[in-house]
Amino acid sequence: IKGQHILDLGCGEGYNTRLFSDLGAKMVGVDISPAMIDAARQHEQEEVRSIVYEVASASDISLFQNDRFDAVFSTMVLMDLPDYEGAVRESYRVLRPGGIFQFSVGHPCVMTRGSQWIKDEQGKRKALMMGDYFRFGPAKPSIDIDEWSFSALPPELKKTVRPFKIP
Repeated sequence: IKGQHILDLGCGEGYNTRLFSDLGAKMVGVDISPAMIDAARQHEQEEVRSIVYEVASASDISLFQNDRFDAVFSTMVLMDLPDYEGAVRESYRVLRPGGIFQFSVGHPCVMTRGSQWIKDEQGKRKALMMGDYFRFGPAKPSIDIDEWSFSALPPELKKTVRPFKIP
């Protein structure tokens, strides 16, 4: 990806944006949350990578011209958008011919009762063990709703941002 112009659609505080920049990509990050963009810009001030961050909705990135990016990637965003079709349409519009649109979304196989992270001796996550994927029967909200937060969220935002709940 070295030298490629890449858009991080729904970049949050810019964690993945910085990772791609460190691999040599020329990065632009957008997020609808001004607080997340402020946090991303703060990281940029602390360690300059020449990343541009903009506040914008994933389904309206009209601030960018057609055929602007070699790639668009979106990590854990599309499934939570009210207009994911608009976001996909906009991603296609800003991609150069032959460009890549890569995204990840939450999948029910990783949100199961009994799923847990397997960690190495240093406490670093190394695998996710799936549990009870094929269980049938009524849902039990107390154990069938996964709750999570962004681990890289700045401490001052962790106090004010509610965790996501995913049935």
